[in-house]
Amino acid sequence: MSEVYQENPNETVSSSTNLFVLDGPLNGKVYLIGTAHFSLESQREVKNLIQNVKPNRVVLELCQARSGILNLDEETIIKDAKDMNYSKLRKLIKETSIAHGLLQYLMVNLYAKVTEELGIAPGGEFRVANNEAKKLDGCSVILGDMPIKLTLNRGFNSLPWYRKLRLAWCLLTTDTNLTKEDIEELKKHDMLETLVKEFGDTFPEFKRVLIDERDMYLAHSLKQACQPIPNDFVSGGFSPACVVGVVGLGHCKGIKENWPNNTDISYLFPENRKIIIKPLKKYGKLIKFGMLFGVISVFGYQLFRLK
Repeated sequence: MSEVYQENPNETVSSSTNLFVLDGPLNGKVYLIGTAHFSLESQREVKNLIQNVKPNRVVLELCQARSGILNLDEETIIKDAKDMNYSKLRKLIKETSIAHGLLQYLMVNLYAKVTEELGIAPGGEFRVANNEAKKLDGCSVILGDMPIKLTLNRGFNSLPWYRKLRLAWCLLTTDTNLTKEDIEELKKHDMLETLVKEFGDTFPEFKRVLIDERDMYLAHSLKQACQPIPNDFVSGGFSPACVVGVVGLGHCKGIKENWPNNTDISYLFPENRKIIIKPLKKYGKLIKFGMLFGVISVFGYQLFRLK
């Protein structure tokens, strides 16, 4: 597959400067549009693009577990943040992990603060894309992102135990107060990607999973979506597909880089991994449990403040 990139591929298609056109089989096209999750401008650009190109398939940077964002509104996200108490956080951590639960807690609170400030719930461009796709006969919506549970599990499991504790500590002590500059930055970028970039220098393994591996997965999903469409009324029996991909702007570069490659993503899934358990030495266990006790102590104090 070759890539065609133009900053403004066609003014009649979209006026967005964040639109990239990727070539698919049989001259099919993928219109990849980069968005910000708190931007009304991104919502307008997505709407105009879908109305102009009338795609057969629309791929969203969402997975099944995050599909609830398609029904999200401002009142719901603010209510969820206010309802996040000790028992709910404890349940979330029990179902996942300490670091996963803390990250979820941090994200809920940050989303609520930005939503209150801007009056816009995150992911509006996905809701617009979903609604516009429903208006087109035969257009299907595909959730093309890597499952969030798999993403976070791979991110946390890529860290040795002592770096997991350090990550948990960073999440516990992260300042959730947002300045005006922070708000303006989040109008242009995805919040999760912004957080990952903040931690990226300290935890490059985490950034590799949450950004780089997801870029590979999204590119794979878009390639699957742009496969030719069966058509008995044309020579050869297939018609080229027209696809619109709606992703955070931070993923566009990685998707374009992965587009020409036939990348095997099967290794991302747990059933294809070999698990090697190395026994800890006596002093290693003592150090681990000592550090763990320290983090849990701070964590318990943070939970106490939620009551």
